[in-house]
Amino acid sequence: MKKYISNIEISTNQGTNAQIWENIFSQKEWGKYPSENLIRFIAKNFYNVKDRSKINILELGLGTGANLWFCAKEGFSVSGIEWSKTGVERFKQRLENENLSHHIQEIKIGDYEQKLDEFEDESFDAWIDGYSLAYNDFKKTKIIIEKAIKKLKKNGKFFSITPSFNNEGFIKDEKLPYHTCKPTHGSDAFTGIIRYCDEKDIKQLYQGENYQ
Repeated sequence: MKKYISNIEISTNQGTNAQIWENIFSQKEWGKYPSENLIRFIAKNFYNVKDRSKINILELGLGTGANLWFCAKEGFSVSGIEWSKTGVERFKQRLENENLSHHIQEIKIGDYEQKLDEFEDESFDAWIDGYSLAYNDFKKTKIIIEKAIKKLKKNGKFFSITPSFNNEGFIKDEKLPYHTCKPTHGSDAFTGIIRYCDEKDIKQLYQGENYQ
């Protein structure tokens, strides 16, 4: 498996997003470490907890597991949903290699719009999304967020990263659903159909009756 390889070398950008990402994860290395923003989010909200193992963190679209690896390494309990079997296998193998598997609560393979229903309501202290939700259209993303909010305990937190239209390679395509595009250059090139947000979209997606 090559560590440094561009998506254009391995992806035709054809098929479903799930198929495209399964192909990517099976042929190239992916990010092994979380972003600084994710680290700050976890540190700010949970580093002072006496027993970190009692903090349950759910990731929507864990990929190869960089974020959950970090959370597990810091002593938190982790769960996740991912549509790539290869991504999940690589995550589990990494935690096994580092003797961190005991931090895994539950990992589900599939679409998180459906898989979220399999988790108990009010069972997580936080859920995180490191750009994965962007690979769903606007309507579906709103449904997923509303379901994910219900999984949070009282005063639970969420962390989500979403792209704007200013991202390199984003070109409007009237043939695709609202505010979605299929980049062929830039950092998101050949990764499938991706949704972008303007300020109005963000308010509609991330505000709701039970969000606070």
